[in-house]
Amino acid sequence: CPAGAYCPPGSPLPIPCPPGTYSNDRGQSHCRECPKGMFCNESGLAVAQLCPKGHFCLGGSSLSLPCPVGTYADVLGAGSCKPCPAGMYCSMAGLAEPEGPCQPGYYCSQGSSSSSPVRLRRRCPPGFYCPQGTGIGFYPCPPGTFNPSYGLSHAERCQKCPAGEEMAQYSPCPHRAV
Repeated sequence: CPAGAYCPPGSPLPIPCPPGTYSNDRGQSHCRECPKGMFCNESGLAVAQLCPKGHFCLGGSSLSLPCPVGTYADVLGAGSCKPCPAGMYCSMAGLAEPEGPCQPGYYCSQGSSSSSPVRLRRRCPPGFYCPQGTGIGFYPCPPGTFNPSYGLSHAERCQKCPAGEEMAQYSPCPHRAV
């Protein structure tokens, strides 16, 4: 009984291993399930194939599956995909690495599928600024400045507090200086 096939007791001929299985040894009475991180897309395989980057393979896979939107796989032989890290985005299926950083003025939480997630209301909140690649940790406007609007991308765009007023934490200068 050759590799890539199995021969159950009493079998007159070798039977090719079905897709999703393989047999790397001769004289086997059954085929092995393709392991997690590998796929077996043909019948009669003697060697399982590594799952390509950007894809994942469950145990017994006959196909590699592209990583879903919001995830990626940066290694060969992945059994699962990683969520796109905070501050980055993954807008397409089958990515081997995140596409890039979140756009200035927005923040991207882990698993983000957009560089400017407007529909998710992920514009940088008032009192903060969000440079390119911001995750969930916003940057407060510097002392003596404030930001009354959404979507600020640079600290230099924070507004100075009016004369005689000071900034309360993250709010627009509501307190009179003493």
